[in-house]
Amino acid sequence: MSDNLLQYLGYFWQGAKVTIWISWLALLLACVIGTLVATANLSKYRALRIFAKVYIEFFRSMPILVLLFVCYYGLPLIVGIEVSAFTAVTLGLGLTTSAAVAVVVQAGIASVDHGQREAGVALGLSPFQLWSKVILPQALRVIVPPSVGIYISALKDSSLGAVIGYVELTKTGLLIRDATGDNVSIIVAVASIYFLINFLISRLGAFLEYRMRIPGFSRS
Repeated sequence: MSDNLLQYLGYFWQGAKVTIWISWLALLLACVIGTLVATANLSKYRALRIFAKVYIEFFRSMPILVLLFVCYYGLPLIVGIEVSAFTAVTLGLGLTTSAAVAVVVQAGIASVDHGQREAGVALGLSPFQLWSKVILPQALRVIVPPSVGIYISALKDSSLGAVIGYVELTKTGLLIRDATGDNVSIIVAVASIYFLINFLISRLGAFLEYRMRIPGFSRS
């Protein structure tokens, strides 16, 4: 990295922090919405199941960039208030990611044998106790590993926020490129930071999967 580029390390660091932060917010929103959608898809009510399936298919097929444009340019026309780039990126990423989260959460819940639920009811467990002590501890072992991959995808997709002017890592790199005229070094620096972040997250995911593993327990 050239000496001229070293003076911008603080800006790269700030851009990386913003990227990680916006991705976490989007994942949090996705977890809330995705869990509700997964629950609806497992409901005994047909209307809820149909809604959940349509929701999942719609947001899985919607390009994230198109959704960002809708959130940033379309919502102000609908709700009549200005939507910031931060809000648009959080909402767009959250909605797109929620479809993937819904599929994973549904798979996690479905992985718990129905007989264990019946046994919990027979033992007099309340619905809260049944979920907190029987279903969730086992479902999380199925949910957590792919959720790490979902977060990494959200983190990479957050780079599209640069198109609507949100200053995260990619947009920071573009601004520094404009200031220095150095294309190659900027691209290498931004790509290296993305790689480092995602590598560390994937290692953390592998560690969590190992810690949560139970001998004889299969995620399949």
